[in-house]
Amino acid sequence: MNKIEKLLQTLCPDGVEFRPLKDLGVRNKGTSITASKMKELHLDNGSIRIFAGGQTIADVAEGAIPEKDVIRVPSIIVKSRGHIGFTYYHKPFSHKSELWSYSINTPELNQKFVYYFLLTKIDYLQSVAQATSVKLPQLSIRDTDDLLIPLPPLEIQEAIVAILDRFTELEAELEAELEARKKQYEYYRDRLLTFEARNAS
Repeated sequence: MNKIEKLLQTLCPDGVEFRPLKDLGVRNKGTSITASKMKELHLDNGSIRIFAGGQTIADVAEGAIPEKDVIRVPSIIVKSRGHIGFTYYHKPFSHKSELWSYSINTPELNQKFVYYFLLTKIDYLQSVAQATSVKLPQLSIRDTDDLLIPLPPLEIQEAIVAILDRFTELEAELEAELEARKKQYEYYRDRLLTFEARNAS
């Protein structure tokens, strides 16, 4: 029996409560902005990040978008179109208005725990989105609002988050190491396979 299983057995032998995601905090609407405007406003050192679909982001200056659209608390962004996914972000941000995000404010919940739990629902939500439209899968707000989130004791949530945060760090370190090795390999490969033409005698 691992640490988490022992905690579950000790602290909640009768199971845990579940609540709809919509009841656990605030759902944020984002900002009305086009992809071209995001590109125009982007700054390398912009202090506010704007999220769009997929991996598209723009970092912009304070005042570049209405203050009412800036979210300044840690939140979970829902990637609701195409490839469904979630992003946890803890710095000032916004997102295109067709996306939405949740800022969890329930005292007995660790927001990172909710984020990691939502990651386990991506395959299910992708199938829900595809049922709406195969060409461009699309979630509705209700699809995430009504998701049931477990509420184990905070001690268990924090233990799970600590383990998964460490795995995430290790994964990032491995990817960085692999990228460095790839570049090193390409450098030596290119040097070894570069030949000068022999002069004709």
